[in-house]
Amino acid sequence: GRLDVPKTKHASSRISRIIAILASIGRLNMNDRNTMDGLRRKGPVKQTTKMMPIGVPRVPYRTPKENTWQWVDIWNCLYRERIIFVGQQINEELGNQLVGTLLYLDSIDNGKDIYLYINSMGGEIVPTLALHDTMRACKSDVGTVAFGGAMAMAGLLLSCGAKGKRCALPNTKIMLHQPSGTARGQAADIHNEARELLRLRRYLLQVMSKSMDRPVDVIKEDFGRDKYFSAEAAKEYGVIDRVIYPRRSNMLGL
Repeated sequence: GRLDVPKTKHASSRISRIIAILASIGRLNMNDRNTMDGLRRKGPVKQTTKMMPIGVPRVPYRTPKENTWQWVDIWNCLYRERIIFVGQQINEELGNQLVGTLLYLDSIDNGKDIYLYINSMGGEIVPTLALHDTMRACKSDVGTVAFGGAMAMAGLLLSCGAKGKRCALPNTKIMLHQPSGTARGQAADIHNEARELLRLRRYLLQVMSKSMDRPVDVIKEDFGRDKYFSAEAAKEYGVIDRVIYPRRSNMLGL
């Protein structure tokens, strides 16, 4: 309710004592500047109600073989439909999550395809190779769909999908290149680092050669520097198998 304080010369000291009492019993937040100023002027002010921030969207989902519906976040719903999003740079944490999700989906039904939807600027080599090994180990076919951008290691991941199931949207930006690194320390450490980097480059060239059906020497020459593709150019080169056009645009010949 409203707190009325008589206006006397001792009013300020009385208000201070009242504020201290209210704070001690938990009815007043001493850090709320609006409330404190209101008490000193003319009593407590009306608190404003703020909207809760919008988080991950939730959608209704019907549990298989059950006649019940539940609200789940949209990513959880897509996982259950065997769709996995790669929407950030690939690091150790994301790599572990994606590997675990692939293994789980493959274990519950290895007869259905799994799709990776990729919109990423790339990432680290080791987590990407872990994903590549897991995709090869899964009995389910793992298809890839690129949208937005598939750059560097994300582009490699795109090309490593199951043959015939590697797709991209028309305006997708795709880039591939050879690995790079930095080395510091003693000369022996720099030498070892360079030797390991060369080993990784040879292995990645073999992976790209197999996925794109091109000789290793051609891959090595083409990807000596950053090489950019449009969706159609990536299809012609062998990075993907088809470009997904909207049905209406396809009907209009666009």
